[in-house]
Amino acid sequence: MIRHMIFWNLAEGNADRVETERFLKETFAAMVGAVPGLRAAHIGFDQGLGTHGVGLSCDLDSMEALAAYQDYPPHVAFKRWAKVHLKDRCCVDLEVAE
Repeated sequence: MIRHMIFWNLAEGNADRVETERFLKETFAAMVGAVPGLRAAHIGFDQGLGTHGVGLSCDLDSMEALAAYQDYPPHVAFKRWAKVHLKDRCCVDLEVAE
């Protein structure tokens, strides 16, 4: 299994944390079960000790599933949104035991 983890900070002027969190949770919840191989997606704001403000963790069946997820139209639309509303992206893809 692949754990796809991404971290961002909010872009300047994007201070509506409640609305941003709602949008992110709805966006990724809709992808689970719709994207082949995407098992789970968890997103939320840092609780105070991290280096980034927002984090996403997705569990996928394989690297092939991760590649398909990257091209999935709602994810492509999210990436366009993220370029405007988020910054300082950091990404790690780990192979983890099930």
